[in-house]
Amino acid sequence: MRRSLQRELNDFFGRLNDSNYSIQRVTKGAFTQARAKLKHEAFIELSQSSVDFFYNNAPYLLWDKHRILVCDGSTVMLPNSKNIKESFAPTGFGPNGDVERSVATVSLIYDALNLVTLNAKLDAYEVSENTLLKAQLKEVSFKPDDILLLDRGYPSIGLLYELHHRKIGFCVRLKDNWWKAVNEMLKAGETDRIVTFSLPKKDKGLQQLFQEESDTVTVRISVIDLGEGKKEILCTSLLDTQNYTLEDLKQLYHIRWGIEEAYKLFKVRADLESFSGMTALSVKQDFHAGILAMNLCAMMSFPIEQKVREESKDAQLKNIKKVNRTNALALIKESMVGVFLKKKKKQFLETIDHILQKTTEIVRPNRKFPRNHKQKKPKSMNYKIM
Repeated sequence: MRRSLQRELNDFFGRLNDSNYSIQRVTKGAFTQARAKLKHEAFIELSQSSVDFFYNNAPYLLWDKHRILVCDGSTVMLPNSKNIKESFAPTGFGPNGDVERSVATVSLIYDALNLVTLNAKLDAYEVSENTLLKAQLKEVSFKPDDILLLDRGYPSIGLLYELHHRKIGFCVRLKDNWWKAVNEMLKAGETDRIVTFSLPKKDKGLQQLFQEESDTVTVRISVIDLGEGKKEILCTSLLDTQNYTLEDLKQLYHIRWGIEEAYKLFKVRADLESFSGMTALSVKQDFHAGILAMNLCAMMSFPIEQKVREESKDAQLKNIKKVNRTNALALIKESMVGVFLKKKKKQFLETIDHILQKTTEIVRPNRKFPRNHKQKKPKSMNYKIM
């Protein structure tokens, strides 16, 4: 929310009644009481229905024959209230750890080519990204040729074994000095090796879980040259070195950056942390409603995106173009009343088609920017702009 709750309500009912002015039909107190009866799972079900419809009907994009999924985590600063602290235990921050803030861990499984979020989880700060991922592996309906991309914080032999036996392809980045096989490769000057790992004792329970006699998993470890003396170590289930070269793997893992852009859109452009309530339920409602809005944005923009890219290729432009996603998300959120309540679908589709084709951005490949790690200032729930 960018304004006070009452102003948002007044503006909503003004649009609902085709008024040129805001109308105060509902108080913020009445709204708060009503939303307390709405389960946040409703937004999860709506989002899942839209995702299923998209993959059953759209000519969605693939890399080779694979759907490229990415899992990554983040954190979200929550409002400071007693109810939220009961669900999301506060954590100490600051030099002495004496500044308490309620923070949530977020995990998304995201289709980086089609910009669709297949699964989103929000949990307490002490719950790790790995724990959330393992829960998501049971919930997502993976396709046979899916490839899951993961960064350096995720991989373990147990996870590789689990992905293999769930028949989920993977390409994960390994820490340089953490794996014995990687150190042996680097010392020998090798760039590609097929390696078989045995489950450590702590993960032997996975054999029983998957009813497997074997306690091993075979993977391919590749050393990718990034230039300027930098290397990244990738571990993948794509064992065919003829069909998937080192350059192919480099391009594949680069697709992972799409989830960073998704978090930027969600947390910065959509301003996720400006929550509309001070309860744990309102936080979960806002979070999953935001995921639904992003998915609707991706799906409604999809045919226009493909049209814009094809026109760029036909015109033989130096750089192809893409839809401005910030503008698309804003347009779709502003049109919700007209589409879902007034059923003005045709007018909306004509409008979004026209506007999104006119507001495009150039795709600039191979750009590099150093990460700027700044301490985030918590959002204030006490003062809002008009």
